[in-house]
Formats: sequence, C-alpha cells, structure tokens
Amino acid sequence: MNLKLCLVIFATAFVYSCTEKDPFPLPGASFEVYTISPEKHLPVRFENRSTNAISYLWDFGDGTATSTEIVPQHTYNKAGDFIVSLTAYSEDDQMSTETRVVKIGQRYLTGMYIININMKDGTGKPWDNDGTGPDVLMQFGPTDFVSEDEIEGFFVESLNIGEFETPIGINTTDLLSADYQLNNKEYFILLEDRDIVQNDTTYNTMIELNFNPVVVSGESVTEVKRKGGTGDLTIPFVVFDEYQFFLEFEIR
Repeated sequence: MNLKLCLVIFATAFVYSCTEKDPFPLPGASFEVYTISPEKHLPVRFENRSTNAISYLWDFGDGTATSTEIVPQHTYNKAGDFIVSLTAYSEDDQMSTETRVVKIGQRYLTGMYIININMKDGTGKPWDNDGTGPDVLMQFGPTDFVSEDEIEGFFVESLNIGEFETPIGINTTDLLSADYQLNNKEYFILLEDRDIVQNDTTYNTMIELNFNPVVVSGESVTEVKRKGGTGDLTIPFVVFDEYQFFLEFEIR
C-alpha cells in the first residue's frame, strides 16, 4: 500500500469519526424525599437527583395517577409504607429506574398545654374572687361528635398562671390514648371557668377555638413548628394576645 492510498484511508476515517454522533450516556435515576416528616393529608415533596435524563415517570405507590414532573409533590390519603419508583429516560429512550420504600406517618396527639389566660372575664372582674385563679375545664374533640361522651376533657384545679414557670397541661396519652389520631377534620378547644356555688356547678366560657390540626389555618393559629431543642412538634395558638396554649403531637 503506497503512501497516497494510506492518506486517503486515514482522511476518510477521520471525516467519518467526526460526523458520526456519539452514543448518549446512560441515564441514572435517583431521588430523595425532600419533606422531613412525611404524613398523610399533607403534600410530600420529592427531590429528583437523576443524571443524563430528559423525561421522568413517577409512581407514588398508592394506586393514584402517575406524574411526569421533574420535582413533584404528592398527597397520601392514608399512612403506611409505600413503594415509590422513579423512571428516568435519556434522549434516545434509554431508561433507568430507582425504587424505594417511603413511610407516610400519622399525627397523634400527645399533650395539651395552657401557657397563658386572661385572669379576668369580659366584664373586667376576676374569674374567681379567692385569689387562686379560675378552675379551668379544658375540652378537646372533633366538632362532629355525636354525644358528649365523645368529648375528651380534663380539669386543672386552682389554676394561677402567674405562679408557674412552665406551661400547665397534661400528657394526653394518660387521658385519651397513645393512639389518639389527629385527622384532616375540624376539632375544637374549649376553656371554661368552673365554679361551684351552693353545690351547683356553673361553667363560663373563657375561649373557644375551632381548627383543623392537620391543615392548620386561620388568623389566630401560627404555623406548625418544633419546640426548641426537644424535637417535639407543636401547634401553638394565640387568641387576642390573652389566651396562649398549644397542642403537642407526634408523627409516627
């Protein structure tokens, strides 16, 4: 083979290699659950960490519609373990799938605590005249209860907020149940002053608030947040800057 023929073959090979399109790299499906404590009835956000992909298909494992969004959110209607999968597609339809189990939690009530109350009634008089503060009945329950037997409440006798450095309340697992679920519905909190006069018991409403402890909305309710350093989840309430209390709950 002479030098001229070799140069022709080399030139042809060079041109071909430069014009031929390189193969697309294989996609790599990968994702994380962006929401710290996923729970039912609230949007769960997923973070897409896939590589070399241009389109995606999400299956959230609960039998609902799939999603083709890059960074989707999904709301589960029940708690439990769900198999979530992400399939990533490259430009030439090569695919890669990652599957993982995602735990969706349920919210359980663990405590109800009073931080501050108005020591005077609507007329400006003390709730009780003996200087001890009102005897408070705190009731909590769903607004769609059928009978009074379904209303859960507790008494805090001789309550004088000013004498205490910490919130006054109760671990509700002692009163209700460790499995008292907070669901996506409306509940009420009712504070009443309990007075006994000549063997007759009267109740005067101090404050009443209706709310959804899962969605948590309304001008008098702040956002769900964590107590400093404890890791406990709370819903704090401030009503007219006079009544302050909070519910404590766990997601499990």
